[in-house]
Amino acid sequence: MVVPGSNYWNLGIGRDIGDVESDAEDIQTMRELGENMAWLIKKTRQ
Repeated sequence: MVVPGSNYWNLGIGRDIGDVESDAEDIQTMRELGENMAWLIKKTRQ
């Protein structure tokens, strides 16, 4: 099984509503995870 990763843990944690949305590091981590997932899907669909 292939599991795509990111540059750090694939989760964001916040205490209050909206904390994660304003955390640039969390956003970048999720963006990179999404890109890696898209790449993996493209490679496995060929």
